Amino acid sequence: MKESSGEDMQTSEQSTFYDQHPFDWAASGAPDIRSVVSPLLVDLIESLTPDLLVLDVGCGPGRVLGFLAQKGLRCVGLDRSRVSIEMAVERCRRPGAVADNLRLPIAAGVADIVISDGVIHHTENPRESFQENLRILKPGGRMYLGVYKPSGRYPLLYRFPGSLFRFGLLHTWSKPLVIAFGQVPYFLVHFARSKGRRTWAGTLNLFYDYFVTPRVVFLSRAEIEKWASCEGARLLEYDENRGANVHSFLLQKAVPYPTAGAGSGVASSLAADKPLGAQSEG
Repeated sequence: MKESSGEDMQTSEQSTFYDQHPFDWAASGAPDIRSVVSPLLVDLIESLTPDLLVLDVGCGPGRVLGFLAQKGLRCVGLDRSRVSIEMAVERCRRPGAVADNLRLPIAAGVADIVISDGVIHHTENPRESFQENLRILKPGGRMYLGVYKPSGRYPLLYRFPGSLFRFGLLHTWSKPLVIAFGQVPYFLVHFARSKGRRTWAGTLNLFYDYFVTPRVVFLSRAEIEKWASCEGARLLEYDENRGANVHSFLLQKAVPYPTAGAGSGVASSLAADKPLGAQSEG
């Protein structure tokens, strides 16, 4: 990792928000990975081997990092919330660093795998965050990306009643109204859906992330694919996650073409398109 400047580590609106409200909502104990992680990310994690370096950018309190650690993988958590990083390091027993997704204190091309699960849509510039994630990835490396969809009910809920909740929490007189008409009903729904496993504290963290977080951008599949194409990356897999707020992408960073020699031309093009781990014939 490269040394970070004071600008890299400066506190911002987002880090302050998640210091106060870490995205820590999963039930206590060791939940089934498929109950808290998208299917595409589960498949990726299950395919990884211990020789790979995995960077979980925007790891929060360690929801995904914990599963990486359980599998015995070399992994590092990065998050702009110091509180979240301290929770992740303590729980997962893996290294972590306070870092801004727009200015990651990491050299280019060092990670085999980058995980960005529900992160760039909260940043000041999602496209630059996307570019930073690709920058630290090795050529041929893979990135999992989960972002909010522009379709479905969540964009509407964030605007309304979310705008009322955000306004109500700014004033002492209106906070009890948000609790009574927002947080309590939200808890009861989640408590019932989880069959009693969801806690009040975990539900509050979900509530703040979904309705109160100060910045959300909804990103379409076409937009992500356009960004990837501009950066020389390609889409390996896509999952709409029907019924969920987030859709999932598995991307691969391009391998530079040889400039001369036997590897150039058609053979080089075929090699670049070969899936990771594929064996040559003959």
